[in-house]
Amino acid sequence: MALKSFNTKEMTKIELKALQETVEEMSAEMLKKFRESFDVDEMGFAGRMEGI
Repeated sequence: MALKSFNTKEMTKIELKALQETVEEMSAEMLKKFRESFDVDEMGFAGRMEGI
């Protein structure tokens, strides 16, 4: 089971895989802009956090 954030909690496994592939292809600058595009107040985790 994947640990999901508030931003990804409604995504399916297929949607998460597509997002992961997109992020893996980003340059460092693109990744920085992508990370900065999220609302910092919504960066928490959703659901159980096993092993943390």
